[in-house]
Amino acid sequence: MKPEEATTTITDVARVAGVSSATVSRYFNGARVEKRDAIEEAIARLNYRPSFAARSLKTGRSGVIAVIVPDIKNDFFSAIVQGAESVATDDRMVLLVNTGDSRKREEKALDQLLGRVDGVILAPLTEDEEIPSRFRELGLPLVFVDRVTISGAGVSSVIADNAKGGALATNHLLDHGHSRIAMIGGPLGTTPGRFRAEGFYEALRARGVKSSENSFIESDFSEQGGYRSMEHLLRLDSPPTAVFTANNLMTLGALRLLRDRGVRVPQEISIIGFDDISTAELLSPPLTTVARDAFQQGALAMTLMTRLLDEGSSAVVEHSVVDVALVERSSCGPPRSE
Repeated sequence: MKPEEATTTITDVARVAGVSSATVSRYFNGARVEKRDAIEEAIARLNYRPSFAARSLKTGRSGVIAVIVPDIKNDFFSAIVQGAESVATDDRMVLLVNTGDSRKREEKALDQLLGRVDGVILAPLTEDEEIPSRFRELGLPLVFVDRVTISGAGVSSVIADNAKGGALATNHLLDHGHSRIAMIGGPLGTTPGRFRAEGFYEALRARGVKSSENSFIESDFSEQGGYRSMEHLLRLDSPPTAVFTANNLMTLGALRLLRDRGVRVPQEISIIGFDDISTAELLSPPLTTVARDAFQQGALAMTLMTRLLDEGSSAVVEHSVVDVALVERSSCGPPRSE
């Protein structure tokens, strides 16, 4: 392989041809574009995937669906990819892209994929309209998973019933007799972070339990975030007797802090998480969680993508919601004696 093959991007082709990246993308998708000869000369000069270009022009399809996730180490996103692969037809292949929670890497991936894939299933780091607008301009199918756009329109999506999950977790702690309940939540600018927090507050209001300024900590869905947030809660003058953590990684971080501090679960503090994990039953004590079927979310996302590809411009935007359920184990109990 020549050095330029490993580094050349669609942006380089556009620069050499004197056109926009969008024009090159439309060329690869078989559309009629201006400066077609210049684009083909640039492709030949840069040795930019000529075999793919020929195949795309002939069929109009690459047979590749990209699934872009922020953290493949997270069990949830691994299950999303597996679910998508499970319903991909024989003539389609799933291409996994892991952005490592980096917006820069996400943008670079999208730039390099445009014109090379038939569609993108994306768990985006932000929920603004920039990415959807770009895809609409190019006519490239896009499905969001675990997120919706700020407007909620224009992009098909598959999410969990996050508000119900937040309420289930909070009511479970209330049913055990807790009133000093805290939540370690995700970023409120994200769909899961926002709606899980809404479910938490709504459950408290419905049961007549007042929340304090210390009831909620906005964190970042990371293990480190869960660790730091639990450390903060334990330093309060009146620390909570129960904590709801809003995703699996923050739950693990919170439990690690409690272990480091020698705080017993559930004798001294009750813990309930969101997203069941494969090791939940092996923890000591086994972890109570709100579970949702991430595999099903991935499968539904691929089903929506297939529909978009098959129906083209006549396809309608669809929003699917996956149900959640309480998985009761042993990490929750009554409040400690004061």
